[in-house]
Amino acid sequence: MSTAPSPTSVPVILNPAARNGAVAKRIEPLQTAFAANGMEAVLVESTSEQNASDLAAEFAASGVPTVASLGGDGLVRAVAAGLLGTGTSLGIIAGGRGNDFIGKLGIPKDIATAAAVVANGRDRSIDVLDLDGQICVGNVSLGLDSAVQEYADSARFIKGHWVYLYGVVRAIAAPRRIDLALTIDGERVDFRGLSAGFANSGRYGGGLKLSPEAKLDDGLIDVVLLKDAFLPRLGAELVSFSLGKHNLHPNIHFSHAREIHISTPKGAQPVEIVADGDAVAHTPATLRLRPESLKVRVPAGQAQ
Repeated sequence: MSTAPSPTSVPVILNPAARNGAVAKRIEPLQTAFAANGMEAVLVESTSEQNASDLAAEFAASGVPTVASLGGDGLVRAVAAGLLGTGTSLGIIAGGRGNDFIGKLGIPKDIATAAAVVANGRDRSIDVLDLDGQICVGNVSLGLDSAVQEYADSARFIKGHWVYLYGVVRAIAAPRRIDLALTIDGERVDFRGLSAGFANSGRYGGGLKLSPEAKLDDGLIDVVLLKDAFLPRLGAELVSFSLGKHNLHPNIHFSHAREIHISTPKGAQPVEIVADGDAVAHTPATLRLRPESLKVRVPAGQAQ
């Protein structure tokens, strides 16, 4: 990267091939929307998540005030990793299927309105999750959530957030139990059940509520454990998840933490870990919170 953009230009990191070219179709509307707000969108193509992080870090080091991402939560996570702890804020233009993180932030999916947020919004400092050095802006999960994501990713003829409903149905049909040995703020918790979720934003799967009370700047990780349940009961539990009514079902355990070590009992197979909708690791791993370490552009009228 040779020179920094001018003050009225904003680097927009994207992968035009993402979602089978769906992101590329949003480029022209994005450029028009930025121009309408007195800005220039400087398109910067990334080749991988690590490349997106490196590009964001370079822009931050050169003093660019805002770097935007055009993509889904996975790209947001990658760009955020490069901006963490800097004075550069993250602008977000929706380009994914679920777009759960911007939903929590109150950023519209509409390109024109999101561009106006980048131009005229305010900066908000939020927490992020750190999974052994990998940054996560939304949620980390194991078990049923991983299966839902796996089935959703395999869907070829279902579009948008409907793929997550398809994933839920498939996951319920053959639920996978997990055994975990958790250390939550120093306290050992042995868990056998269907799902373990650790939330920052509390939203996932195109609007489902993993933790309806989760806050992005409270300095806490929301812990949500779904215990084992028979199939009819499991359906009720998942409806509770989607509606955010966790307190109605005793099989859902809810708590808060600042650091969690996630492992499996001796002799058990490692369990896949999903962050922001992507499989990123396997147990064992340690999850920590990095409080108010990321600046994000949000609507100016949003409450502090």
